[in-house]
Amino acid sequence: MLVMNDTIKQNVQWFPGHMAKTRRKIKESLPLVDAVVEILDARIPRSSQNPEIAEIIGEKPHIAILNKCDIADDAATKKWLEYFRQNGIYALALDCKTGKGLNRFVPLVNEVLKDKIQSNIDKGMAGRQIRLMVVGIPNTGKSSFINKMAGKKRAEVAECFPSDAQYSAANRIDAASNR
Repeated sequence: MLVMNDTIKQNVQWFPGHMAKTRRKIKESLPLVDAVVEILDARIPRSSQNPEIAEIIGEKPHIAILNKCDIADDAATKKWLEYFRQNGIYALALDCKTGKGLNRFVPLVNEVLKDKIQSNIDKGMAGRQIRLMVVGIPNTGKSSFINKMAGKKRAEVAECFPSDAQYSAANRIDAASNR
C-alpha cells in the first residue's frame, strides 16, 4: 500500500488543498469518535480505499463496509471480507441503497466496541451513544449509509467534505438500537 508522507505532499503540486483539509479534519475529529467506518465499493475494494486512512486512524477501531455488494461478485466479496479480517479490520458486506445486510452492522459495532461499551456500563453510563466517523472516497455510499442507519435523510452529499471523509456529530448511530 502506497503511503505518502507530508514532505512528499508538500513537494507534489497535484495534492489538492481540499484533500489536505479533509485529512486535517479527520485527524482533529478522531479523538471525538469511538471507531472509524470506512465505506468501500465492494466491486473494487482496494481501488476505492484511501491508502492514507489506516495511517491516519492508527489504533482506533476500524470497520470496513463493502457497499454495493448486490452488484459485486459474491465469491470475490467473500475473499475480500476474509482479507480484511486477516489484516485486523472488521468487515461487512452490505448494500446501503436497499438496506441489505444493514441489520448486521449494529451487532458488529457492539462486538468491535464491547470493551468500550462495558466500560461505559461500569461507569454508570449505560446507553451512551457510540460515535462513529464515516469515511470514504467519493461515490462509495457514505450518505446512503448514514441515511439508512439514521432511518431518515440526515446526510446530504453537499455536506460531505469534497473528497475523503464525511463526519458530523449529528450523525451518531446508537449501538444499543436495532437500526
